Amino acid sequence: MDIVTIDQLLTVGGFLAVLLAALYVVQTNKGKLKGKLSTDRRMAITEVTALGADSRAMLLNVDGQEFLIVTAKRQAPVVTPLNAKAASVTPAEVAQIAQVAA
Repeated sequence: MDIVTIDQLLTVGGFLAVLLAALYVVQTNKGKLKGKLSTDRRMAITEVTALGADSRAMLLNVDGQEFLIVTAKRQAPVVTPLNAKAASVTPAEVAQIAQVAA
């Protein structure tokens, strides 16, 4: 009496082959898929870097404008515009956009 038959092995092997093929397709088209999934978003965190045990620096892109946000525990975040277009936007406007987007 066989515990595992050949047709069961072929079924499992075929399923794994389909999964690996799907993984390959997703990995090779990652950029295209990411763009299609997030087309309606106005805000994106470009990068996050830890500055210490309790502080972080984040690059935030809002409608093509870049901001540097530095956060720390028990302190208010500091928002700094990084380009000329963003310099005309106040931190209150960025906070308002963040509340609307959430």
